[in-house]
Amino acid sequence: MRRLILLAMFAALLLLAQHETEKPFPGFTRVRLEMGAVRLRVTNAAGEYFAPLGHLTAPDPGKRMSGDLIMGTAGDQLNAYVHGGAMIDLPHGEYTFEARHGLEMIPLKQKVTIAGEKQTVSLKMSRLADFEAQGWYPGDTHMHFPDPSGIRNEMECEGLRVCSLLLLKSGYPKGKPGDGHFQNVEHFSGKMHPVSDEKYFVKVGEEFRHGLLAHLIFLDLKSIVWPVSTGQLRESGAGGFDWPLMFHATAEARAQGAMVTWAHWPYPSLEAPLDIAMGHIDALDLLTTGSPFEHHPILVGVYKMTGAKVYSLAPIDVYYHYLNCGFRLAASAGSDKMALNPPMGSARTYVKTDGPLTYTSWVQGIKAGRTFISTGPLLTFTVNGKEAGATLKLAPGKVRVKATAKSIEPYDVLEVIHNGKVIHSVSPTGADFNASIDTELQLDRGGWIALRAHGKKMLPFGATWWQQPVFAHTSPIYLDMPGKPAPSAEAAELFLDQLDQLQKWADGAHFPTPANKVETNKLIATARAKYEALRANRVE
Repeated sequence: MRRLILLAMFAALLLLAQHETEKPFPGFTRVRLEMGAVRLRVTNAAGEYFAPLGHLTAPDPGKRMSGDLIMGTAGDQLNAYVHGGAMIDLPHGEYTFEARHGLEMIPLKQKVTIAGEKQTVSLKMSRLADFEAQGWYPGDTHMHFPDPSGIRNEMECEGLRVCSLLLLKSGYPKGKPGDGHFQNVEHFSGKMHPVSDEKYFVKVGEEFRHGLLAHLIFLDLKSIVWPVSTGQLRESGAGGFDWPLMFHATAEARAQGAMVTWAHWPYPSLEAPLDIAMGHIDALDLLTTGSPFEHHPILVGVYKMTGAKVYSLAPIDVYYHYLNCGFRLAASAGSDKMALNPPMGSARTYVKTDGPLTYTSWVQGIKAGRTFISTGPLLTFTVNGKEAGATLKLAPGKVRVKATAKSIEPYDVLEVIHNGKVIHSVSPTGADFNASIDTELQLDRGGWIALRAHGKKMLPFGATWWQQPVFAHTSPIYLDMPGKPAPSAEAAELFLDQLDQLQKWADGAHFPTPANKVETNKLIATARAKYEALRANRVE
């Protein structure tokens, strides 16, 4: 009996201790938050930030590797990734609770008076759209942070279903060639990461890099493509050798069934006209850093993008020139998340899968071109009932174009693009920035057609390095009109000029053997012949 009494007394003391820990300090209220998985920011009337329990209270990235986000152009706006049941201690007063969850939920801004010892605040968000119900799933093709243990929480809060964590190798500013460090190699298995389940999919891929030639993403790999980095600039390849070329690395990745995406297009892209002509590239990440309509000045300097005429063009226009050459390249996007800033999925890829969502079906959907990319606007687009990635056989005449856009962020215009030219546009209206097109458009030439939405607003993902515009773009619908292809001569001239720059680089490159230089010259000559044929195809 005495033992039972002692056990009961001990249990009572534990309950009392638990009750005491639930009490806030005098003048504070312990607030229980009821909500789904969200990105949360709580501020008082003076604009001061208050963190949920267990989260950063000041923007110090060194304190935490996941679970929080720094926003704002000055890098000073903390947010916390939280699920229902989170707790926060607040002094009595007036507060603003701001919650976000991806691009399909309307951001919530709710003012609350806090008083007393305990209080519950419910944050109920409204839906703007439900693209998953239409078979479209959002994901991030490109991130290096956080550790996989933190990915599941953050991707759920950001409304993502698929995330690709990439291993890479970075060089040291000083030291001998080959020095540097690998990141995320320890997480690579060639299989789905254990944090995945039937709804959320995480797999480790690879970013294969050279400081002038390319940064390439390999998704759905079975084994690592070594040496991961080549060359002497920044990436610090073994021995400083400019070998293997991106051409060889992509061939190895594709032999495994992997998909190849050009990271943060076009930084860098000296080897692009070779690899694209050889059919080794499936997609371009058109949204990562800066505006697709302008070159990023920092990255142009980092990757020494001078000399070739193509470097004077906007990144999006270079993409259009490749499409005009007849190359099929899907639009994709990723955040390149390396720190607490930017958000995971800040630039995301929506993919229509063939069948149920899996990591592989999502990647194969990109490869097939069933995508649109976005930092805000949500797009639908058909031409004669066909969606992105499809091929439409037609004769000169009118086609039926249907499109819609809505967005949680303001944008200025929704445009239909045919072979790089705007052929129809409308402006959005209303609080949801709705825009729609349902019209017949005359097409007298084949090639490709796509939809884009964009505006002047730059999103607050840190300083100039990470800022992105409000922008969305579909992959093309390809137009098969016999005898009337897209105009390719101008584009071919640009890429022949860039191949001249690649040849100059190859003449002085650091190859392991003379045979490597011979092989490189042959590859450049093969690509040159393709563009010379396209240059001869002059369209009146």
